[in-house]
Amino acid sequence: MTNKPPRRGRSYRNESKGPTIGLENIRWSAVIVTGLLIVVLLFAAVFGIRACAARVGRDEPAVAAPTSTPVQAGSDDPLVVTEQATPAPDAREGASLEHPLDLSDGIVEIKSKERSVNTPDVFGHEMVYSAGTGSLLEPLLKTLYLYDLDSETETEVAKVRLKDGEIFETVLNSNYIAWLDTDQSGKNAIYVLDRATEGAQPRLIKECSFAVPKLRLSQDYLMWIEQNEEKEERLYVVDLVSEENASIPGFAESIERMMSTYGVSAPGIYDTQIIWAASDPNQTEEDSIRNGEKSAIYYCDLEMFAQDDYEPSVYCPGMYVHDPITNGEVWAWIDKNKAPDSTLYLKVGDDVRRIAQGVITYALGDEMLVFGQDGGIYAYFYKTDTYARLNRPQERGIMPVVSGRRVVWFNKSAKDGDRLDYLSVPYFE
Repeated sequence: MTNKPPRRGRSYRNESKGPTIGLENIRWSAVIVTGLLIVVLLFAAVFGIRACAARVGRDEPAVAAPTSTPVQAGSDDPLVVTEQATPAPDAREGASLEHPLDLSDGIVEIKSKERSVNTPDVFGHEMVYSAGTGSLLEPLLKTLYLYDLDSETETEVAKVRLKDGEIFETVLNSNYIAWLDTDQSGKNAIYVLDRATEGAQPRLIKECSFAVPKLRLSQDYLMWIEQNEEKEERLYVVDLVSEENASIPGFAESIERMMSTYGVSAPGIYDTQIIWAASDPNQTEEDSIRNGEKSAIYYCDLEMFAQDDYEPSVYCPGMYVHDPITNGEVWAWIDKNKAPDSTLYLKVGDDVRRIAQGVITYALGDEMLVFGQDGGIYAYFYKTDTYARLNRPQERGIMPVVSGRRVVWFNKSAKDGDRLDYLSVPYFE
């Protein structure tokens, strides 16, 4: 009987082919290899990302992440954050009307003992306005007040003298306070108080009829446009020292005729410089009817009136001009008679800039034009081409008035009567 080799079992080893590999050994080897591959891939990924980042840093400028931390205006860091927590540009770089600088942190509330306050005028650290408390069905603004912005004190100056009248058109400077008593029905009386004379009493400058004149005051000159007939207006300038009418010898008859169509457009005055709007002498009546009225801005120096044959100079901007004003350096005006869509313009040297639309109230200060638009009180700094919002974004303000860098406006969001807010606008280097 032939002997058969023994049957191989699971543990059989073929010595001629070397040892065999069990299944458990295969599983552990796979785990180890997979782990090593993962480590290698992670190592490559980390160093690859760092290499890409280093390359981007060399080839492209880095982009700063936005911040939402507000910085107070006037601090060492000029960055100011807008409502949307997006950094607005530095004043030296320019900020647009859509994204203005926010300067509202320094607002001070003005406290009057009267509930109703009329539009004020500001000069230096002082402000003058008429006010009263009572029923709107009877004359209300019967008292004239002087307010010190530094000490926050209110002082009574005068009472209305005209029967059934109120006090309007209040103006002041370091020498005088002037105002108008009016019954709004054709009776008007212009008064002036000499501040330099101790114990001085208000003196009547002129009585006038028809429309309420708009007063302007500078140095020793008081100026207004007066309607002296039903369809005729004249520009008056009175020297308050001599009480003489300084306008008559300085205006040619043809210019006075052109003034008759611009009686509602108030003149502007700064020091002895005076500007006002009248018809463009180069425009024919036919062209005016066909293409619309175009204006000229007349300007002159009040101290030149004594010279023979002196006439104002003329500038023609090629548009309608209403209520031109000056600060001695630039001019501003709107292109409609206070219509809701009036556009505000500023003349800086030979450059005429379109500042904002929907503006009817505005004023010039030191290196800035302040205006109201849709409840916002804005400043345009014309030397840096920069816009700033002065009142708080959640509040509604109207009718700003300015002296230097001091701005006062009505806060219409207040619920306790007529409230005035005040802000001293900082300078930017």
